[in-house]
Amino acid sequence: MGPRDALVIFPEGGNFTERRRRRAIDRLRAAGLSAAADRAARLQNVMAPRPAGFFAAIDAAIDADVFFVAHTGLDRIRTVVDVWRELPTDKVIVMRFWNVPRASIPADHEARTDWLMREWERIDDWIERHRPDGQDAVSSPPSRTAASDSTR
Repeated sequence: MGPRDALVIFPEGGNFTERRRRRAIDRLRAAGLSAAADRAARLQNVMAPRPAGFFAAIDAAIDADVFFVAHTGLDRIRTVVDVWRELPTDKVIVMRFWNVPRASIPADHEARTDWLMREWERIDDWIERHRPDGQDAVSSPPSRTAASDSTR
């Protein structure tokens, strides 16, 4: 990759559904990772990240910073069929981006895993605070004019 390239990765391994969320928590418990499963169970809007691919990518790009994106408004778009049904959209899509400089990312595997989970908890909290009123994690937000949000 060059200095102006980007790699987009989705550490959750798929779009959020309650069933996938439950399975991810169950996998952590089955692997004997009770503390990680408990932490994942507290996430209500995202699934816990599966860090192996993410860590491999950042280890291969030793000078790359990491950008996170949190969003609401695309909750119902989970499949290609959903894309065709929902887009173009008149829904509000609210996004928050932030950068983590490479020097701020822990090198130690355990510390890095904790750091990534803290970022996911931050995303989960942000989604909870910015979802349109009255909407749960998997329902469609009300149709309105598109907007953006640069607040934390």
